[in-house]
Amino acid sequence: LVAAGGSFCRNNNLKRLSEIAEWFDSREEVDVEEGLIKVKEAVALIKVSKQRLKEIDNEFKEIQKDIDIDGGDGSVNTGDISF
Repeated sequence: LVAAGGSFCRNNNLKRLSEIAEWFDSREEVDVEEGLIKVKEAVALIKVSKQRLKEIDNEFKEIQKDIDIDGGDGSVNTGDISF
């Protein structure tokens, strides 16, 4: 149902959230019990997605620190090759 890592899982989470939204949009009257189940699923998907986004943000921050430490000027020190 909910998976944390990998772009495949994130894409599936986004697809499922879209399906849930479409389910609500397509109903004139929403069954409260079924709606509650879908809302709980959506909340779980959002939590997992937010956590993964935090992890990705932290990874980018670590990369930025490495760049700042290596070159200080935004360049990456890779020996004879520079970017």
